[in-house]
Amino acid sequence: MFSDFKGRGFQLQKSGLRAPERVSRLLIAVSLAYLWHVFLGVYAIKTGWDKIVHRTDRCDLSLFGLGKRLLKRFLTNGIPLPPFCLFLNVKT
Repeated sequence: MFSDFKGRGFQLQKSGLRAPERVSRLLIAVSLAYLWHVFLGVYAIKTGWDKIVHRTDRCDLSLFGLGKRLLKRFLTNGIPLPPFCLFLNVKT
């Protein structure tokens, strides 16, 4: 999770924020975005999108990374985003 917040994910270290109250507000927003990316990673696996946005011979992406790729694919191609929920109830 640490690397997802920093180098491979949201680039949090580049925010330049020093004030604790601002950093804490940013962390709340980033945590919600992180949760959404992980949800999209689970959604990708449950619905078969993982085979479209990632290689099929091995899995070297975290749920966050998979969700990040799926979100980019959806936004690039104008595909409607699935509604975010904490409980994924997708029938496969």
